[in-house]
Amino acid sequence: MLLLRLSGGMTRDVVTPRGEAPAVEAARLLADDLIEGLVNTAAAGYAVGALDVAVLGYRAPDQEGQQLLSLLPDGDPKPRFVPLAHVAGAPAVPRDGDGLPRKWAVLPACAGEPSAGAALAGVYQMVSVWLTGRYASRPPVVIHCAGAGDHDDSYFTTARSLNLLGTAHGPTRLLHYTFAPQPAAPADSRLADVSAALAARRGAFVNEWDLADPWDAIFACAPQEDATAWADAGAGLSGVCAMWAQKMGNTPEQWEDAYALDEGRGAAAVADGASSGIYCSIWAQQLCRRLLADRPDVRDPAALNKWVAGLRAEWRAAINYDGLNWSKQAKVDQVGAAATLLGLEVGPADATGGRPWRACAVGDASLFWVRRGELLATFPVVAADQFGSAPLLVRSSPGYRTAALAAAGTCEPGDRFVLATDAVAARLFKSAATELGVDWERLEGLAEADWRAELDVLRRGNDMVNDDCTLVVLRVTDPAREGPEPPEVVGEVFAREDVPAREPLAEAFAVEDVPANEGLTLEEALALEPLAVEEAAASEPPAREPGGEPQERSGPGGSGAPPNEPVAVGGGDVVIDLPCDPPPAPPADGAPARTASGD
Repeated sequence: MLLLRLSGGMTRDVVTPRGEAPAVEAARLLADDLIEGLVNTAAAGYAVGALDVAVLGYRAPDQEGQQLLSLLPDGDPKPRFVPLAHVAGAPAVPRDGDGLPRKWAVLPACAGEPSAGAALAGVYQMVSVWLTGRYASRPPVVIHCAGAGDHDDSYFTTARSLNLLGTAHGPTRLLHYTFAPQPAAPADSRLADVSAALAARRGAFVNEWDLADPWDAIFACAPQEDATAWADAGAGLSGVCAMWAQKMGNTPEQWEDAYALDEGRGAAAVADGASSGIYCSIWAQQLCRRLLADRPDVRDPAALNKWVAGLRAEWRAAINYDGLNWSKQAKVDQVGAAATLLGLEVGPADATGGRPWRACAVGDASLFWVRRGELLATFPVVAADQFGSAPLLVRSSPGYRTAALAAAGTCEPGDRFVLATDAVAARLFKSAATELGVDWERLEGLAEADWRAELDVLRRGNDMVNDDCTLVVLRVTDPAREGPEPPEVVGEVFAREDVPAREPLAEAFAVEDVPANEGLTLEEALALEPLAVEEAAASEPPAREPGGEPQERSGPGGSGAPPNEPVAVGGGDVVIDLPCDPPPAPPADGAPARTASGD
């Protein structure tokens, strides 16, 4: 993916090895060079593999808000990925002069000073949708062309979040090309920190480009073995607090979220039952509990769907399907249960106390990674406007394909992970986008009763969606120190009544509208799952096990599951790119690549 900034500042002249030109024209020439090289290499018969391409621009015209547009010459401005073979057939206009690439990017007028962070958030959404269910593919490559000083603070949080997304071949590769008037300043150190490590150098450049760098990012990859002993992590996580609240107006028994913690093996999960299903609370509890007990490799679509198939039979037994009346049996058969799911695992500590971590997500339950009170990154959502009414779900009904998104990183002792279902996560994103931001440390000492009261204040003021809420705060432990005694567990919820209440959430979290990004929505990007679910007037009150609490706290030795069975996979096939030798880089003069035989 190529992302070009189309701002007023990009019209200033810059000097590059290709001569002097406006910055936006230099960025366009870079994009044209790369697309030309890919098209010619594929046309020459080299095995480039399956490649999807996007060329996007972002600008901020007056009175229209920020725009994210496709710049491909096919006349469709909707941001999207296009197969390279289709791009090759687009009506690109030739340039005058020998050795110059065709014009694969069509530039609208530059306008305003758009937010680079908002643009990258739109890119993140497209990349995350593309990656869902494609863990075996090559990692995506994102190339961002902008001016010096054009990257706002939110950009770096989103860039770190993008770098967490990955495949079996490694993390997403983010390259930065900065175009600045002479004398050219060195690359911003913060940009270098979030740029990909290429074979020869970091992927952050100023006023110059060499196609060998993006070629390396696209093709120089190989499967990476995951040798981490995830099940042997020990007590890598310490539960600081875990709180839940039902939708305002509902009873506690109607809470349909769930969470599970396994501090002894460094794992946690949260789930959000869909309001349109039946017995979704039991399904959400089961997903959380069994995810921690079974530890399936959800990155592998086949393993994930086999695991879900086994849970479906267990869920039908848990709801006593044979004892239901005919109308409830019909709803179970026609609609069933559904839930989003977010899981987190940390691995064994190294000599410095650092630990690898990985997360998986189906839908929009969100993870916030915090270090020393500052937000490092989020997963699988990066902005408040990315929460929709139709997230991906894990369904109890056979025939639905389950596809997960994977992320991974390395955490330090003292880092916090905050796991939240969509209503709480959306409120946190809105607060993080304001000047006051989020007081992350305050969440750890907030009494649950006070938290619930503050949620109601926000709900009544229409500053938060009225929905079931779950919030789990975890601390990465330091193996070199004796940890504190875990807080007392009362009814599976951490007792925090001994902690004095602090300022109200409605005051500590600033309420401010966040500008909507007019980029691609999740529904428009890719329909990964059929959503043929009939409308339901109200959710069935979830059945509970006798004497059971509405959430689970799971650990080793969980109950056994029925044998897993293959699942009938619906929807489109999962695309798997097999590793191949990288094609030769295109000639530096831009001439079409040729095979050895001259075909």
